[in-house]
Amino acid sequence: MPLRQAVRSAIARVHPFQAPWYSEKAGFFGPHYLKEYVYDLTPERTLAEIDFLEKTLALKRGDEILDCPCGHGRHSIELARRSYHVTGQDLNSFFLDEAKKAANRAEVSVRWVRGDMREIPFEDTFDVALNLFSAFGCLESDEEDQKTLDQTAKALKRGGRFVLDIMNRDYIARTYREKVKDWQQFSDGSAVLVERQFDPATGRNVQKRIRILKNGKRKEFSFSIRIYAVEELEAMFRKAGLALKQVCGNYDADPPTPDSMRHILIAEKS
Repeated sequence: MPLRQAVRSAIARVHPFQAPWYSEKAGFFGPHYLKEYVYDLTPERTLAEIDFLEKTLALKRGDEILDCPCGHGRHSIELARRSYHVTGQDLNSFFLDEAKKAANRAEVSVRWVRGDMREIPFEDTFDVALNLFSAFGCLESDEEDQKTLDQTAKALKRGGRFVLDIMNRDYIARTYREKVKDWQQFSDGSAVLVERQFDPATGRNVQKRIRILKNGKRKEFSFSIRIYAVEELEAMFRKAGLALKQVCGNYDADPPTPDSMRHILIAEKS
């Protein structure tokens, strides 16, 4: 059975009370996730991304910034280090605990909030809101993703900016292969096998991940992530009361091209 059909079949069999794949209970986002992405989420990358935000948004010291979802806090902490007032919100308590420990080591102050990005407990509060590193599109439907945008817009002050960092759907579709498999082994003896398949009809990147722990036990995760075209997002922004102002093809602020792997969208609350 093709991977896409297998994942859809698995979703159809899910008990209505079963935890969604992105929840902490499901176990995907945790210590092993950080191990898998250690070579991607480097301090150098974080510094470059914050440099981009400062320059492109012309941030001012004391600006109120919402980082949601904030993960283990790499952006929130660097922003706080640069004298911005930062709130980091995430659904995952493990990530928030890691973020708090890192903030203490860095001797910076961040307001940490545990909560779903579809339920942001602020209104007309922030100058800037961030949704970075492909966190958008993880939910079950376009309607659920729209709730995230609606809540983000609600939390922004009038004229506040929203930055959304996503994969470039056009690039993925253009370089699409029927099935991609990756294997990665770690120094502690654990490993992960990743099988990906992009569905151009739905715009969803379907993944099956098998983690093989150092004790030999296996954990399997199946999920799909919606990858939007810029035109789709612009329409969703308008519905939320956000106006798309700029699209960059990378964190050097270059214009987007068909070869851009990412899109960084900057919108403003009208």
